Amino acid sequence: MNQAERDQIDRMCRPRGIAVFGNMGRLGAFAHSITCAHQRFGYTGKINLVSQKGEEALGLKIHRSLASVDGPVDLASISVPPARVPAVLEECLAYGVAGVTIHTSGFAETGGEGVLLQKQIEAVSARGIRVIGPNCFGIYSPRGGLTFLPGFDYPRQPGKVGMVFQSGGMANDIIHEASASGIRFSKVFSFGNGCDLDAVRLVTYLADDPETEIIAAYLEGIGDGREFLRLVRRITPFKPVVIWKGGLTPFGGRMTQSHTGSMGGEAQIWKGMLAQAGAVEVHNPEAFSDTLTALSFLKKPGQRIGLMGGGGAIGVHSADITYRLGLQMPRFSAETQQKLSEILPTPGAGLGNPVDMVTPALPLDQIIQMVEEIMKRESIDVFLLVTLLHAVDVSPRIFCDILGLAPPQSETYFDTLLAALVRIKSETGKEIGTVIENRAQGLDNLDTENVLRQTRKKFQDAGLPVFATADRALLAVHHALKSSG
Repeated sequence: MNQAERDQIDRMCRPRGIAVFGNMGRLGAFAHSITCAHQRFGYTGKINLVSQKGEEALGLKIHRSLASVDGPVDLASISVPPARVPAVLEECLAYGVAGVTIHTSGFAETGGEGVLLQKQIEAVSARGIRVIGPNCFGIYSPRGGLTFLPGFDYPRQPGKVGMVFQSGGMANDIIHEASASGIRFSKVFSFGNGCDLDAVRLVTYLADDPETEIIAAYLEGIGDGREFLRLVRRITPFKPVVIWKGGLTPFGGRMTQSHTGSMGGEAQIWKGMLAQAGAVEVHNPEAFSDTLTALSFLKKPGQRIGLMGGGGAIGVHSADITYRLGLQMPRFSAETQQKLSEILPTPGAGLGNPVDMVTPALPLDQIIQMVEEIMKRESIDVFLLVTLLHAVDVSPRIFCDILGLAPPQSETYFDTLLAALVRIKSETGKEIGTVIENRAQGLDNLDTENVLRQTRKKFQDAGLPVFATADRALLAVHHALKSSG
């Protein structure tokens, strides 16, 4: 990618002014929603509305043409009918706009006339204006104050994960999922049909973007698969790359053609080539988000896993998953087991790794002592502590209510646990991950979900990743290791 093209994309991601083309008068119309989203998100540049209808919308003047706008416009958002898109693109080119996001659908993904219209867009773009789309959601750039449909509630704080999505809807889902896991983003591109800036160009941009340390992508079809894989192979030695390749089954491949006009691919071929390129392959939103969590929080992941939780089945299941993933769960020494038995002198407790605490509601001082002994005595790389929120929060409250006692405060419990885990991690230099499960799903347990979200954020803010289940945590560690070779 030459410097001129990079400069154009930089301007698109941090625009001094934006122009929004489309219907401003109807609630729910793309142009109206995009303008609302940027006002709510806090974009500080000038928003210029351009439409043939109306005088004012959302407190902003509506211009009849871009030529009447005063001041710089680096990015345009286009949501006009398909047949009008080439003319609007010409207008933007003449004004000196760096690039546009075309949200309108009805192009190559529909065949026939749509293919010809997309070729017109490509012809205008080739004369010097960059295009994301058509059939896309646009750009989310926290540092630039940019968001895309319907991202008014995305995190405003920037981070180090850059993402490229062929599907705008999937981008929206992953941003919300990953944000809840404490992930923050440098730039996210939803490129749809990718008639100009496609997967190869956008990943190339992120590869040399100083604000991006981790690259992730959801892709359906890639015009030049070999070039893309050569690119990934170049990137993975210095930046992890996470890929979710859709359309790898006969049914999924058929859907990609109607969604973004793309061809899917053969599953085994892609699997082998992504592995050779050093990319981490995932297959669903949860694994996508969990992998980004592990890559963001675990600085020194390793094969040797220690795990502790309440209940024998958790340990058995986790041991099975560990084995299947090719991770190690080394048995603790006799000395460590003896020390743990002194802290937890309970018949039936499994102390060899994984550790069965017998009850998920074990007194907090015992849990902290056991974690400390394991972390200081054993040669493990990552320690996972499994806690059951319903056992800490719901059950004690129910029993206290029956006995007429004051209920314990689960917030205090987790605050104390967090402080201890942060201290132990600092003293040992080893990684700690937490699993906070909430199995209390009844309508009378809604307050527990609030406790979960508040607790999860406290752990994330302190630098400890939180996973929903032990098997998801183990898979995330496995993926983080794959990215490091």
